Amino acid sequence: MVPSSRTAFTIGLMSAAILVACGNPASTPGVSTRPGAPASGKQIDVGFVSPALTSTFHVTLIEAAQKEGAKLGWKVESLAPDRETNFAAQVDMVQALVRRKVSAISICAINDSAIVGAVEQANAAGIPVFVHNSLMPLAGGKVEAYIGYNQHKAGQLCGEYAAELIRKKNGDYKGKVYLLLGIPGIHTTERSAGFLDAIKPHLAIEVVAQTPANWERQQAMNVALAALKATPDIDLFFGCSDAMAQGAAQAVREAGKQVFTIGIDGNPDTLKDIKDGVVTASCAVYPAEMGRIAIQTIQDRLDGKPVQLKVETPTKMIDQSNVDELLSK
Repeated sequence: MVPSSRTAFTIGLMSAAILVACGNPASTPGVSTRPGAPASGKQIDVGFVSPALTSTFHVTLIEAAQKEGAKLGWKVESLAPDRETNFAAQVDMVQALVRRKVSAISICAINDSAIVGAVEQANAAGIPVFVHNSLMPLAGGKVEAYIGYNQHKAGQLCGEYAAELIRKKNGDYKGKVYLLLGIPGIHTTERSAGFLDAIKPHLAIEVVAQTPANWERQQAMNVALAALKATPDIDLFFGCSDAMAQGAAQAVREAGKQVFTIGIDGNPDTLKDIKDGVVTASCAVYPAEMGRIAIQTIQDRLDGKPVQLKVETPTKMIDQSNVDELLSK
């Protein structure tokens, strides 16, 4: 029996409805059908490459990124070399992700120049690359977005805070500061330059030295101990990271001195040290928020939405007066 035209139309509508209900890609977690994303049916696999996991900054950032990715049904992998000086291993890790054809890669580079070749390999493979914890453009390769805080501004906030501490202690902007630097590169340059710019107007504040401690707590403690022996009247140590500020604080306690210590990161363990009066202050850069924003930015890119080249994340000076705001979160 041949169906009437009205019957055929009704059957057609019912069939279309069934197909839409059964074939809705949104009902399959972790499967991508987004424009610009991997082919439908493929799990979203994002690689986050850190300098190392010796600092709780990177651990906190990765944990937040993985938590945010889990909400989307993504697999967020954490890769990091053993030391923050091992840039060759970091390059190898990025290249390994490229060979595996992951969906996207986010990098916090140890050495900006060294990582460019690996970024270009990812570009050639059609893998979107992101940089987290830095807003400074790489010298080569295409990066979809830089996600991080203004490191020069963070250094300035620390310098301004340091100058006021010295003024309150000595009755004037007159004293001695010692800088603990990370590995040479953008992160160290921006943070230390911001600090120095902030104290520059105060000509009587003397910079005793600027010594690398390679982002490591133990090295910073050793450098600070030697510095206190050579210059017993240092007023303040500024570490370009929390780990180095914590190392300086250990040295200060061992030497039996009263010396201010300031870092950059606002890591959970440093916040506790601030509350306990071990470390004086830190410029909090909210690593968990940075991790979440990184995933959200990657999601927008994979969804085919436009993303800003630079996505700036917040900063705030934290000391005993306001540390409970962060500890309660």
